[in-house]
Amino acid sequence: MARSGLRLSVRCRRQRGYLLLELLLGVFKATGTAGRSFGRLQDELQLQEARRHILAQLEKTVCYDAQSVRLQADGKISCRMLEGCKQVTVYSDKQGIYQRTRTNKGTGVNPVSLEEVGVFGWQVRRCSPQMLCVSFDLYRNGSSLRVTQYLICYSARITDDA
Repeated sequence: MARSGLRLSVRCRRQRGYLLLELLLGVFKATGTAGRSFGRLQDELQLQEARRHILAQLEKTVCYDAQSVRLQADGKISCRMLEGCKQVTVYSDKQGIYQRTRTNKGTGVNPVSLEEVGVFGWQVRRCSPQMLCVSFDLYRNGSSLRVTQYLICYSARITDDA
């Protein structure tokens, strides 16, 4: 009987998602968590995914694609892009982070944050002529995560509104 269980285990390892299932079962076994804690674990994973997504978008826009970066008094980050005639403004509004893009052809607004995760306490400050600090709180179903990240602008200088 143990032999067939071993074969089943080896066969299951080849299936998609097995590693994630094994990881979750290991976490449940090690921590002794019950089924209701699975929802909390799922919320925390969603917060980490939202953090990664937001920071990746900010890094691409501010660090690599911006020619000039201006921090506005109301917490907005305004970037003139390396691509001609394109301006991007990143700001927090209604529990989310948004990116407004302006070109010669028009204006559009896209969310940077994930819809199911709330964003609070958006703060931006300049640390040096090429470095800024972004901090915010992510919130989902009672779980929260404080995020602070330093961004280095490789192609731009950062200015403040006076």
